[in-house]
Amino acid sequence: MIKLYFCRTKDIEETLKNALHPHICGNYAISRGVYGKPYIEGNPVFFSVAHSGDDGVILVSDKQCGVDLEVYKKRKTDAYYNRLTEREKAEIREDDKLFLKNWVAKEAYIKYLGGTIAWIKRLEYAGGVLYFDGKQADCEITVDAFSDRAVYAVCTGESK
Repeated sequence: MIKLYFCRTKDIEETLKNALHPHICGNYAISRGVYGKPYIEGNPVFFSVAHSGDDGVILVSDKQCGVDLEVYKKRKTDAYYNRLTEREKAEIREDDKLFLKNWVAKEAYIKYLGGTIAWIKRLEYAGGVLYFDGKQADCEITVDAFSDRAVYAVCTGESK
């Protein structure tokens, strides 16, 4: 099971509550891992939340997961662009939308692992494939547009 819920940023809390309701009986508390990954202790449902600008997305799954979303807007990307691999630079060619696809793929994987943004330098996203420390990442990654306003990535893997 993989379900995506798009909403406005202001509605994330309520949307998350409604998305989790069919999978959880009774009261629950959301806990956080070492780097802030949210989870519900002792419950087999996994979820991830992202927002950018006024848009938000919630991913609910029976597998470990991560999601990221970025709205299209002009950004200063020079510092990040210089850290891209040659394959990534050749693919992106300073195109803002392609840059964001690269970024959300990496962020979704970091959220999937429950890691930290510092890990981004260990990732490469080229040819639609994600690599971590030079090896193909152990997840399914999907990158897509949300309307004409944003791009998002979903990363799912094995049930943990």
